[in-house]
Amino acid sequence: MTGYENHAGFTISGSKLQVVEINNHEDQFYLENVDEAYFNETLNFEKDKETKISALLQGAFNEIILRKPLRANSISFTLPFELFHTAQLPFDNTLLHQDLIEEFRWELSVLYPFVSTKNMVIQYIEIEKNEIIPYNSALVIGLQRKYLQVLNNFCVQNKLKLKFVDNIHFAAEKALELNSPAATAGLVLSVYIFNKYLSIIFSHNGKPVHFSTIPLNDASEIPGHIVQAITPKENFNIKKEKIASAFITGDGLSNSVVQTLSDTLDIDFIQFNPFEKLKAQPKLLDNKFYSEQFNSFAPAAGIAYRIA
Repeated sequence: MTGYENHAGFTISGSKLQVVEINNHEDQFYLENVDEAYFNETLNFEKDKETKISALLQGAFNEIILRKPLRANSISFTLPFELFHTAQLPFDNTLLHQDLIEEFRWELSVLYPFVSTKNMVIQYIEIEKNEIIPYNSALVIGLQRKYLQVLNNFCVQNKLKLKFVDNIHFAAEKALELNSPAATAGLVLSVYIFNKYLSIIFSHNGKPVHFSTIPLNDASEIPGHIVQAITPKENFNIKKEKIASAFITGDGLSNSVVQTLSDTLDIDFIQFNPFEKLKAQPKLLDNKFYSEQFNSFAPAAGIAYRIA
């Protein structure tokens, strides 16, 4: 983590704000804070006015810093699945970056015809053809620019610097990679359950090869969707027996749910600890979020770990 400065990662859901703060002191990195605060009422980025979103964020933020002032000047955010529009698309690596962006913008407009892509910020992850998917592809992620503006205005109001904004599952993957060596060995299945969404990432030797987000009506649908995800398809050479390890994350995900999924699917899901490799300030040892609910803070931890 060379070049790392004090940094706090925040995860925003419809009900609360979570924070993980990591600080550098005498060339040592310390976990400074793990906390959360509930909003006074449900937050809906898609429907609420900016003034309401700002007020709810500020109220929860104030509650957190009243308990422990923020030492970091730079902060980053992870946002829920429903704000992102994603797709895995064939990838022509001969196109220039801007031409690719416009191509992906058009592809997203076809996949999501009721969403305006004109003011969408688009990023992508290149995936070279591999033993799972036999062609070049890209994981494409789109986010409306207005959400970035809301977060930037919040930072300006609080004299903070906005560094990164990411999808909760991608952010959690960064924490997984840093704390679990098995996450970069062979074919790895990563599952994230959040609200009424199931997110699935397959990576191979530490590089993502497939990503999907699936809306849920209820939790009973989860096993079926995972079975479908690990079933071989045309141009998708996936087999359950090839999976070297499987990880699961989610806000408030109980041990019983994880055990039920493991038993039902015959997959040994691991709830990893995003703080395992980091020294914690002594006061955190009695913090239930640090000692008991650590898995729920994987996105905030992952975005706090980012340096680029």
